[in-house]
Amino acid sequence: MSNKKNAVVETNIYERLWKLYIMVGKMIMDGVRDPKGVAEILQTIVDEGEVYLKRENEASFGDIRVVIFELIKDATFQLMLGQLGGKRRCWKNTEEASAFAGQNKGKLGPNGNFFELEGDFVACVHLDGAGQPYVYYVYPLSYVSTLYAESQHRVFSLQP
Repeated sequence: MSNKKNAVVETNIYERLWKLYIMVGKMIMDGVRDPKGVAEILQTIVDEGEVYLKRENEASFGDIRVVIFELIKDATFQLMLGQLGGKRRCWKNTEEASAFAGQNKGKLGPNGNFFELEGDFVACVHLDGAGQPYVYYVYPLSYVSTLYAESQHRVFSLQP
């Protein structure tokens, strides 16, 4: 009996895979969806087991909600921020990120706080000796350097 049950499950899995394959083809061929966007969504599903950020807290910046994440697995900027989804709302510039940091010093971590900026850049904000935030550096999102989870880096994500 169990062999028959396993055969049915395998058939259903292959049938489901075939239907997904056809659906993805239609999504790309209909001209409505961007093939790159479809690929990003599928890659997110494939990488679902890879969790780099853990939701920690929330804050506000005017009428904008900001979700605060902490890095829990070593990652690059692209892996870490990619977990937040394909269409993310970014900070306008370093001045906006600094203004938020100044208003929310208590929510900043001691070892680096990341803000994704428009134009595919990432700003890292630190606290100086007097506890005042400052932009330590700005790198392109594509910069390949490993950020270590043991440093408990924080990511500040604007919500739509």
